[in-house]
Amino acid sequence: MGSPPPPHVGVSFTPTNHAKIPSNIDPSSTTLPNPSVVVVTGAGKGLGYHISLAYAKAGASGISISSRTLSDLDTLEKEISKTAAEHGRKIEVLKSVCDVTSEESVNALEEEVKQKWGRVDVVMANAGIISAYVENGKDGESNLPVGLVQDDDWVRVLDINLKGTWRISKAFMPLLVASKDGPQTLICSTSIGAHSTDSELTPIAYNVSKLACNRLIEHVANDQKKDGVCAIALHPGGVVTPQTQNHTNAAWGSLLGDDEGLAGAVCVWLTKEKRLWLSGRYVSSNWDVGELQGMRERIVEEDLLKFRMAV
Repeated sequence: MGSPPPPHVGVSFTPTNHAKIPSNIDPSSTTLPNPSVVVVTGAGKGLGYHISLAYAKAGASGISISSRTLSDLDTLEKEISKTAAEHGRKIEVLKSVCDVTSEESVNALEEEVKQKWGRVDVVMANAGIISAYVENGKDGESNLPVGLVQDDDWVRVLDINLKGTWRISKAFMPLLVASKDGPQTLICSTSIGAHSTDSELTPIAYNVSKLACNRLIEHVANDQKKDGVCAIALHPGGVVTPQTQNHTNAAWGSLLGDDEGLAGAVCVWLTKEKRLWLSGRYVSSNWDVGELQGMRERIVEEDLLKFRMAV
């Protein structure tokens, strides 16, 4: 990118930013409480895959992995078992084909988890997509849709990114509420793109879906605070995934250099204990968590990291 992003984007909210996993949040050096049952949607590829492995390293007792493609889950299941064994951990894996655009499919997933463990400590609503590519014109032009006219993928993007997050959150909320001896934490995958109004960088449908997810998390935090539930919107960093690996926009090249495991390490840190002071807020995986903790009092007093209109 040419000029640095404006302060309201939050890139420099903590003085130190990380592109790789810092040693103080290495999942291998973390021991999660027992039991720790984790649900990860969109787990078959990309960020969900590596978030699942982070929980295996950290000693989750059970993990539900789901996606629309069973063969991806077969591969992940083997890698989870291998990773857990290498780190001296034991973990039960439940793999499920789940389409987050289907309420029936999501409810079936929740029932499987309830029947197997009877509890949920962490739900990571990770399933997401970006608008379908368009045929680019001149060399170097973005193959992502720019503006309203080019982007015909609104229905699919909002159904997966926003309504899918809503379906998962709604289905698993009773189990989160009931698991009162755990962190009771819902994390949804948002994006730094939620702050953008530049459709050449972020397609409008994707931007709107992630912006809405932040507000959804604020509502969940407010409504379920009485039940002890913590809800966080997490920007996973700029990572090359199956969703981003073929972007041709020149700006994206400088934005996709983060470690693919960083978001998983931050998820583990966020959920190894209940962090209600971050509930209802936007958190970036790039921020230094030590510095973030040092800002805790200010974050709470000034009610920071939420989406507000400047007047």
